[in-house]
Amino acid sequence: MIFGKRQSGPLEEEAGMAGKSMSSGAWMSNVLSNNRLGEKLGTRTKHFGRDWDPADEVLPSATQEHLAALRDYTQGKAVRRDLFPEAEAVFNDKLFLRVGDIFCSAGFFVVRGKLAETLARFDLGEGGLIPFPVYQADLATPYPGEFFLLNFGCIQNSILVDRCEDARKFVVDKASGLQIWHINRSKSAGEVVLSPRALEGPDLWFEEAVHEKLFLSDALGQALLDIGMGEVFRLTRCRIA
Repeated sequence: MIFGKRQSGPLEEEAGMAGKSMSSGAWMSNVLSNNRLGEKLGTRTKHFGRDWDPADEVLPSATQEHLAALRDYTQGKAVRRDLFPEAEAVFNDKLFLRVGDIFCSAGFFVVRGKLAETLARFDLGEGGLIPFPVYQADLATPYPGEFFLLNFGCIQNSILVDRCEDARKFVVDKASGLQIWHINRSKSAGEVVLSPRALEGPDLWFEEAVHEKLFLSDALGQALLDIGMGEVFRLTRCRIA
């Protein structure tokens, strides 16, 4: 079961009460550059069709398929379940007890607790929250709590690059010919301006022309601040032109 996807039918009105339509703003997140979410977790990873990774902090070499899936993921594309890790296991409880409500498994985000509960109230696009098994050191006993992979799946074109305070050319995408930009790489608090199109669609999305930044509706950004996740997500307020 996938949570956080757009509802239809009689539940749509209830699920949309926290969504974009009630807002006139947005947020930009630099969470994809938060390297602390993958440091010394005390866990090991199981990929589909492969044995468990060793119980240490040295990551094995990534396959080309894994790297391709990560590229799609950091561009906001929905990733198939079999391209995510199959499961995670905790081999060092002392380290894992320090882990918050979001961490990385092989580069993909895993969420739990209040963060998962908050995200599940919003429209996360095509991806959503996917139940994710986390085991204890014996690789069989479930670790306490519920864990979810955070899958993406919405890409928009609402950034007004010429009106952003710190927009710098990064690279031209070879496949599409699109110029990709760094936003606020040098000035983390620089003004970011979006068109009114940002108020349409899911509460979580990527901008096609922006490198590795996540965008959130005003309501979702405020909800993350309310549960103390603003610093983790590295939020910047966006202005709607």
